[in-house]
Amino acid sequence: MTVNKKRTQTARRLRLWWMLGNRHTRRQLGTAEDWKARAVFWVGALSVGLVIQGFAWLSEESYSFTEHVFDHYPYAFLLITPLGLMAIVWVMNLGGTAARGSGIPQVLLAHKQSYHWLRGPFLSLRVATLKVLLTCAGLLVGATLGREGPSVHVGAALMYKFGTWAKLKQRQVESSLIVAGGAAGVSAAFNAPLAGIVFAIEELQQSMEARTTGTFIMAIILSGVVVLAFAGHYSYFGVPDVSAVPLSYYPYIMGVSAACGLAGGLFSLFLVQGNRAIAPFVMKKPLQVAGVIGIFLAGMAILSDGLTMGSGYVEAKALLAQQSEGSWLTAGGKILATLLTYFSGIPGGIFSPSLAAGAELGSAMGPMFPQVPVVSLILVGMASYFAGVVQRPITAFVIVLELTGNNHDILPALMVSALVATAVSKLVMSEPVYHVLARDLVRGWDHLLKEQNESVTSNVAGGSDVEKKNEQI
Repeated sequence: MTVNKKRTQTARRLRLWWMLGNRHTRRQLGTAEDWKARAVFWVGALSVGLVIQGFAWLSEESYSFTEHVFDHYPYAFLLITPLGLMAIVWVMNLGGTAARGSGIPQVLLAHKQSYHWLRGPFLSLRVATLKVLLTCAGLLVGATLGREGPSVHVGAALMYKFGTWAKLKQRQVESSLIVAGGAAGVSAAFNAPLAGIVFAIEELQQSMEARTTGTFIMAIILSGVVVLAFAGHYSYFGVPDVSAVPLSYYPYIMGVSAACGLAGGLFSLFLVQGNRAIAPFVMKKPLQVAGVIGIFLAGMAILSDGLTMGSGYVEAKALLAQQSEGSWLTAGGKILATLLTYFSGIPGGIFSPSLAAGAELGSAMGPMFPQVPVVSLILVGMASYFAGVVQRPITAFVIVLELTGNNHDILPALMVSALVATAVSKLVMSEPVYHVLARDLVRGWDHLLKEQNESVTSNVAGGSDVEKKNEQI
C-alpha cells in the first residue's frame, strides 16, 4: 500500500512538473496568435521598406524632371505650378481628403484607441496610394514639400491593413502596428533605422506596448534592410568633413541654436495659425486657393533660380559639401514656400524642407562666427531649426547625425543645439506642431463619430422595439 502511494505521488509530481514546464515553454515561445502577430509585423515591415523605396525613387525622378524643365523653361511654371496644384487638389478631393498634408497628424490620431473610428478613412490603401502619387505630382509641378511625412502615413496604412487582413485577435496590437508602420516609414525614407525608433518613442510614445516592443524594433530594422538591399549603404546628405567642436565655441553654437530654434517655433506658429485662417477659404474654393498659391510659388522659384522648389535635399547636400553658400534670402524663401505649399492642402511633408532651411540658416550665419567651421554651423542649424519646428530634440539630433554619416565628433554639439532650440521654440509655440495639427484635423471628421453614435443608438432603439413587440405577443 505504501509502495502504491509513493508511485501515485511520484506520478502526480511528474505530471505537475510536466504541466508547469510546458506552460513555461509556451510563455517563452509564445502562442500561435503571438507568432501570427510577429509574422504580420515582419512581413508588413518588409513591404513598407519596399514601397517606401519605390516612393523615394519616384519622387527623386519627379524632381529631377522638374529641374530639367525649369532650367530650360522657367517662366512656364507660371502656368505649370498653379494649374498643377489645382489638378492635385481636385484629384485629392475626389479620391480622399484624408491624403492631404503631412500625414503625421493622421497617424497621431489613428493610433489612439479613442480615435479608432478614424482608422478606416485615414489608413485605407486608396489614401496611401493617393499620398504617394500626389506627393510626387507636387514635386513635379514645383511645390515645396518632402516625402518623409507622407512615408510615415503610407507605412502606417500598410501595416494597419496587414493587421486587418490577418484578423488578429489582440486588438491592442493594432496601435503598435500603426506606430511600427510609421516608424518603418521614417527608417526607410531616410535609411536611418535609429531615427525611426527614436521618432516612434518620442512622437508616438503612448502606443508603446511592452509585449510588442522587441517585435516593433525588429520591424523597423527590417524596413531598413530592404533599403540597404536596393540602394546600398549610403548617407542621405553625404558624409561632410566635420570635427569635434571645442568647448570655447559652445557659446556661439548656443547662439545659433537659439536663433534657429526661434525661427522654427515661429514657423510652426505661422503654420498652425495660417492653416486655421485659410481653412474656410479652402473649404469653399479649394481650386482657386491652390491656383493663387501656385502663382506665388512659381514667382518665388523664378526669383530664386529654382532654389525654393522641391524638398531642399539637393541644396542642403551642396552646402554640406561646401559646393555652395547659404543666404538669408534663400532660407526665408524656403520657409515661406513650405508654408504656402502646406496652406494649399496638397499632400506633402515638412521634414526635408525644414532640414534644408536649417542648413541655409546655419550657412548664412557663418560670417558672423568666422572662428567656427561652416560645416559645423550648418549641421547645428539643421538640428536646431528642425528641433524648433517639431519640438522633439532627440529625434532632431539623431536624424541629423544619421543623415550625415554618423560622425560622433559632432554629436555633443548637436545634442546641445537641439535642446536649446526646443526650449526657445516653446516660448512662442507651447505645443508640438503635429499634435496641434492633429487636434485641428479631427474637427473636420466629427461627422463620422456622430454617424457612428446615431447608428448605435438606432440599433439599440430597434432592439428595444422588438422586445416590446415580443412582450405584446
